[in-house]
Amino acid sequence: MLKLTAETMTAAIARAKTVRPKVRVISADQRTYAVTGSKGDIYTVKFAVANGHKLAECNCPARGMCFHIAAAAQVNVMVQSMRRQAAPAPAAPVSERQSLIRDIRQSWPATWPPLATELMRRFRVNTLDYLAEDMLRGVLAAIA
Repeated sequence: MLKLTAETMTAAIARAKTVRPKVRVISADQRTYAVTGSKGDIYTVKFAVANGHKLAECNCPARGMCFHIAAAAQVNVMVQSMRRQAAPAPAAPVSERQSLIRDIRQSWPATWPPLATELMRRFRVNTLDYLAEDMLRGVLAAIA
């Protein structure tokens, strides 16, 4: 695999701008791309990161830094960026208060009057968010 640096990519990028090859994603997970060569042949370009170094390889006859790698590198950067953005954010820890509210809502019997109605009747509020944690514990204990 070849190490990708600004110095090694300069000529390959210039050539890619001239040729404008088509790049198709084969596997975003494996960072593998199909790139059309200047004569219509299709070459496979693969990327990897090892020890903080960005690496690439192409199965074209050039065996060095080629425009196929430069063209696929641009697509790889965009694809990996989109994948990072689409990845779900780690869930925030649930507080005890949030847990109590969730448990009350899930445990509230369907045969009883609506929760908001009962809260208004008993506490003069229509949502659990206005109750203190000790009150929430009391409500949960009463319906459990």
